[in-house]
Amino acid sequence: MSELLSHLPAASLIPDLSQAVKSGNVIIGAPPGAGKSTALPLALLDVLPGKILLMQPRRVVVRNLAGYLASLRGEQVGQTVGYRIRGEAKVSRDTRLEIITEGILARLIQQDPELTGISAIVFDEFHERSIHSDFGLALALDTQQALRDDLRLIIMSATLDLEAVKALMPGARVLTTEGRSFPVTVHYTGDVPAGQVPEKVASVVKYVIATHEGDVLVFLPGRGMISQADRLISTFVAKTDLAVHHLYGALSADKQDAAIRPDPDGRRKIILATNIAETSLTIEGIHVVIDSGLENHARFYPVTGMTSLTQQRISQASATQRTGRAGRVSEGHCYRLWSQEGHDRLAAYTPPQILTEDISPLLLDSLAWGCELSELALLTQPEPVQIEVAWQMLRQLGAVSEDNRLTQHGRDIAAMPCHPRLAAMLLAVARLKNPDYQLAAPFIVALAEESIRTGTHILISDAIKHLDSAQRSRLVFQASRFARYVGIDRHALKPETLSSDALAACTALAYPDRVAYRRGNGYKLAVGRGATAALSTPPQWLAVLSGQQLGEDILIRLAEPVDQRTLTSLFPDAFSARDVVRYNPERQAMEARRVTGFGEIDITAEPVSVVDDDSVARAWFTLLTTRPASAWPLGAAAWQWWLRVTLAAQYQLTTSKGEDIDWPRSLDGLLLSLRASLMPLLGKCRKWRDLETLPWLNLLSQALPWPAQQTLTDMLPDSITIPTGRSVPLTYQEHGPVTLSVKMQEMYGLNSPVTLANGRIAVAIELLSPAGRPLQTTSDLPRFWAGSYREIQKEMKGRYPKHFWPDDPATATPTTRTKKNM
Repeated sequence: MSELLSHLPAASLIPDLSQAVKSGNVIIGAPPGAGKSTALPLALLDVLPGKILLMQPRRVVVRNLAGYLASLRGEQVGQTVGYRIRGEAKVSRDTRLEIITEGILARLIQQDPELTGISAIVFDEFHERSIHSDFGLALALDTQQALRDDLRLIIMSATLDLEAVKALMPGARVLTTEGRSFPVTVHYTGDVPAGQVPEKVASVVKYVIATHEGDVLVFLPGRGMISQADRLISTFVAKTDLAVHHLYGALSADKQDAAIRPDPDGRRKIILATNIAETSLTIEGIHVVIDSGLENHARFYPVTGMTSLTQQRISQASATQRTGRAGRVSEGHCYRLWSQEGHDRLAAYTPPQILTEDISPLLLDSLAWGCELSELALLTQPEPVQIEVAWQMLRQLGAVSEDNRLTQHGRDIAAMPCHPRLAAMLLAVARLKNPDYQLAAPFIVALAEESIRTGTHILISDAIKHLDSAQRSRLVFQASRFARYVGIDRHALKPETLSSDALAACTALAYPDRVAYRRGNGYKLAVGRGATAALSTPPQWLAVLSGQQLGEDILIRLAEPVDQRTLTSLFPDAFSARDVVRYNPERQAMEARRVTGFGEIDITAEPVSVVDDDSVARAWFTLLTTRPASAWPLGAAAWQWWLRVTLAAQYQLTTSKGEDIDWPRSLDGLLLSLRASLMPLLGKCRKWRDLETLPWLNLLSQALPWPAQQTLTDMLPDSITIPTGRSVPLTYQEHGPVTLSVKMQEMYGLNSPVTLANGRIAVAIELLSPAGRPLQTTSDLPRFWAGSYREIQKEMKGRYPKHFWPDDPATATPTTRTKKNM
């Protein structure tokens, strides 16, 4: 076995790892291609007794890696090497190396805190910072410290800052090795708008097929864009001996295997993949990578309770991982669909999931474990606003009491392998004992939890009816996992017997805040947000299962018509009359009303004359928190301040003494943290224009600790002094360089680049004509003076003869005057 893997760079770590793991934890840093996922887990079998758990972030990697490692031992999967993912397992009594997805570990620890029979847990690809790996490591450290000092924890990472992990595991031995890779030539195509990526991919694929050898791996954000690119590529692939494959998480196992393995007919392959292909998977024969620079990122919206996939730019770390795919077997090429300048603006790392996802399941699991999140050894703690939203949700479900103590109902919810909202629905259906609901509830959970593609159908009943046989089988299989929780046999689950009323009722029980009421051409959700649904005959009421956040509104993806009588029976107190303060968008003002309705949906409303400041303040705060921060009336100065803060966070700026600063991670979270100081001001506002006059910049600035305020002023000022002595404002951009716009004559005599943050950030200088029109933008002023200035000088002498155009601007005197007045 060791001879088969001795060529891998990670194999050189085996002697040190074998020795280190006998006495403590180990942290391993090895770049992509080093073979750490292959060589090291197998080596541990010869060193440690008992079972070893190897955690991987993706199901396709788990299956593929288990098959590969088993084949190296000349065995079938399920013998020495097995795997376990949600709803599927191939293990036996002989299994000693069990590869699992990260979500499995937390449940294993909670079911058996001593992890009986397990000698080590290996956290592979830890740099991806999944919420499950962070939480799993925290629980494992708790178990190790309290119950199992003989348990060994091994962290393996490709691009993570190992020092941060070492702070959690101070006694761990750190081992590092170089990767096995060949040089990769990187080509930048220039920035490509997201809407034009499929066309650009098709043209680059056509070029590289004619120019380079080997298979081609194309990174795209999701299966929608993969399908678009495939259609465009097919116009010329049909005339060639090429095989086109897709590769993403929801694809069937056989299609994933076909994409990964060499073509049986020896054809060149074009693999259109999501970021699932960034790490771990062994894909032989890749010589060229085409990188769109985009990924779909799950983002949780606390106000609507929805998690939507949003398209975003990848980080520099992800770009490095993707590029490395082209250098595994020989020298390769990577075509990046963005510019070199754009690359420098990419974030260094992708934010950990714990900062962008719904943490209510995490909070509930930690309470079931016996502590709060703040007491766990998490590499990154969630933001206070995330924790407050999670507490609020758990209180609404009855999982915790008003003083945030776990209830018995909460323990019952935590015992189920699904989101707390879905678990609470299953328990409610079990109590109701409605046979139709009992049949429908497991299917609603399966649709919400699994990536089952439902096509273009919006109604849940239509989507289920039109599933192909493979998707249908998968839906029934996943639903069968939850049948016992509602008191029925899994064999009773038949999609064709499902009632529309029951599907709607179960959806409403799980997501009452997503119940939608038709208003004009759209809908209003019970949570207060607007929504749209592409239905030819839209019903009056909808129970919404899933949607996508688009600006301030929701695009309904999957829902079912629900009768008002059903809602009244399920939520008998929801339609009672109550006094509320509501925002009138037509008058752009707050109004008091006595209403009946469902949540924020008003069916009837009558004016109420008296309204107190506290009610108005709460109404404004609710309105603002249901809108993205971009829709808040902050003003230009406050927005410039926030862009400076985000840049400081991107570059991890420290104080003048080198002390770290915990820069705010999101504007939404920062604004919500201002509630105490904001509420008295909001109570005095009656119209939207009153909000615009609030001192937003001062409020935001004061939310930062004083050292952070001082660092921001010193390192990223809002203005700088130019050679004429005039103070000129800097313009910060969300996606672009910091810019200084100034007339060219005022910069004479300056022969060095303008930089910020102790030289780490170059300022782009927009040089203007005497009339204030742009002439040139440069981040390298000395190079400009010595180069293209000559051409501009000739033109400007003719157009502005009264102004000073020296032959040597680098040593000339800066001025704001004409030659006559100098």
